[in-house]
Amino acid sequence: MKKHAQLLTLALIAAASILFGMVLASGVKLTPASLADSGMQGASLRPPVQPAGGVASPGRLSYPSFADIVEKVNPAVVSIISTELVDPNKGGQNFHGPFEFFFGPGQDRRRPGKPEPRREDSGGSGFIISEDGYILTNNHVIEGADKIRVNLEGDDTDYKAEVVGADPSTDLALIKISSDHKLPTVPLGDSDSLRVGEWVIAVGNPYYYEHTVTVGVVSAKGRKLDQLSKDPSLDEFIQTDAAINFGNSGGPLLNVDGEVVGVNSAISSVGQGIGFAVPINTAKNILSQLKATGHVQRGFLGISLRNVTTDLKDAFGLRDTHGALVESVTKGLPGDRAGLRAGDVILGVDGKNVNTMDELVKIISSREPGSRVRLSVLRDGRPMAVTARLEDRGQHMNASRRAQNEPEGEGEQEGERRLGITVDNLTPEVRRELELDERDEKIDGVVVTDVSQASDAYEQGIVRGSIITSVNRVPVTSLSEYRREMTKVRPGAKVLFRIYDPTTNGRGWRFVVVKNEE
Repeated sequence: MKKHAQLLTLALIAAASILFGMVLASGVKLTPASLADSGMQGASLRPPVQPAGGVASPGRLSYPSFADIVEKVNPAVVSIISTELVDPNKGGQNFHGPFEFFFGPGQDRRRPGKPEPRREDSGGSGFIISEDGYILTNNHVIEGADKIRVNLEGDDTDYKAEVVGADPSTDLALIKISSDHKLPTVPLGDSDSLRVGEWVIAVGNPYYYEHTVTVGVVSAKGRKLDQLSKDPSLDEFIQTDAAINFGNSGGPLLNVDGEVVGVNSAISSVGQGIGFAVPINTAKNILSQLKATGHVQRGFLGISLRNVTTDLKDAFGLRDTHGALVESVTKGLPGDRAGLRAGDVILGVDGKNVNTMDELVKIISSREPGSRVRLSVLRDGRPMAVTARLEDRGQHMNASRRAQNEPEGEGEQEGERRLGITVDNLTPEVRRELELDERDEKIDGVVVTDVSQASDAYEQGIVRGSIITSVNRVPVTSLSEYRREMTKVRPGAKVLFRIYDPTTNGRGWRFVVVKNEE
């Protein structure tokens, strides 16, 4: 009897437990079976999503599949091989093969005498944007190439590509291949709608590993790369932690809808997970010009700008930080002819408000050279309007790049040797090192990089780091301008320099007279 009573007690306890559990469960939301079955207990619930290129299973929640996206776009992602024939007289690194190991370095033994051009191949990526073979890539992938070859996934044809147009300022290029059939394409998305933290997918050919896929998020937007760019004012790069390596350049950066939102372009050399892509909207804005003319024309004012900070707002007596502050105006260019001055704040263009420096640059760059713009300006607290006729930004940027890269002429070298000083362009890095931008006034000129101790310049106190701002009272802002003025100085004559010396305790201005030795 006692054993029977114990069993009855246990049965009653079990029944009570079941009943209590049913009551408790009626007031609590339980994990859906679909999640429990898939081992996702505790996962946050999201609205059902139809995966790109996939089909949702009945009765189950679906999420975007990167595999489905990549499978759909991969056929439109291409590998690009650019071949450049390099003059052997220009030096460079040669490949030391087994023949050179045994017999020493030498020239082409098949043709003794004059060496043949050296062939250099480099790889990159791109993606097809139209069925008739237009391909978008980076300018630096095809720049200087004598021959461009394109390969498609699953196609053993070696396509020859022609350059349709290129825009060094945004590092974009448009090339084209011909085929007897329609080619696969990838849709272009909207990079302006991207949000920091969104998933993105990079596809390309890093280190010749074709169709490599990496995944990450948008880390930031609107990044500027300064010296890496040919025109940093136009920079608005997308930063991502999706792995990008050499060879990824020109490949697409995709959103979870399988649309291109960026063109992979650059990586950080000092950190991991820091890659950059040109926003696809930047490309969309210039594609028509690249197709029609092969290059891009942009409006240009010839002024330098900065955003209005809180300190600047207070210093200039402004009501808010809206607008773009004019820091300097280049003589003879549209801004100068329109009457703009350093210290002006540009608040609008043709009735459209401007809140930041980047907004102003974008608006002006979108206008055609030769067109007129009406600028709303605040000067000394008074509103006013000026009208400027724009010039071509590309022409001025190209001229600036040529001036920085032009070789030294024999006459110019002789003149510099007679003076006993060596000068160079005042780069942003040098400006930061010498703390030039921390001064209230803007200092432009050339920086002295070396001084001979046997020269009159050394005797007059010119040292490394001195900034020469004028030659015989003519302002100079670049190496080319400095050399232009120095060619006018006869041997044996004296030169009047205006110098700013940040290396002395005075950190100030002075005039220096130096004899141009015969």
